[in-house]
Amino acid sequence: MALNGPPMWAPFLKDPQPPRADERLSLRQLLLVAAAVSLVIAVGVVAWHPSRLAAPTLVDWQIAVLDGTSDAPPLPDLPADPFAR
Repeated sequence: MALNGPPMWAPFLKDPQPPRADERLSLRQLLLVAAAVSLVIAVGVVAWHPSRLAAPTLVDWQIAVLDGTSDAPPLPDLPADPFAR
């Protein structure tokens, strides 16, 4: 079977004219948004690995430094007789 012209599923092949300036601008904006989203996802994936490895160290530091230097609140005065109410 011979093909006379471009296929039906590709109407942009029928028009040999290049896309207009506003179409190119919208395509650039779409590609810029896609690149920005991809960059944010990539930074999140790359940052996840060091944060996962650093979490136990940070928790140990918090327990040792922050909790170790703070005092517990004073206990209330106990009654003289342990069975008194």
